[in-house]
Amino acid sequence: MAIPADRNVVQKEAEKNLKYKSLCMEIQRMWNLKCTIIPVIIGATGIVTRRLRKNLETVPGKHSIDSLQETVILGTSHIIRKVLQCEAWRLSGGDHRWFKRSTGKKRPVTRDIHIV
Repeated sequence: MAIPADRNVVQKEAEKNLKYKSLCMEIQRMWNLKCTIIPVIIGATGIVTRRLRKNLETVPGKHSIDSLQETVILGTSHIIRKVLQCEAWRLSGGDHRWFKRSTGKKRPVTRDIHIV
């Protein structure tokens, strides 16, 4: 499963097929099972490949391309929202430290000793 930029959808599908081909052959060799690669590639704005419908038909169960596209678009918008919030926070003069400074107090170290 991948969510590339829209112009890379077809390229990403070919890349996934090539990437998992050796794994598929290894599964066939080790366990004498039939193995097929089913790439599910949806672009960041919901663009799909022409083979997606055929690929999803081979997976058992009911699958909706619309719901997959909706999930991808919501994920993309979530990422964009987080980036824009960080940018707005930085531009508003927010604190640039990513984590709190330590108070300088050391915590006592406690160790349990178990004798068996």
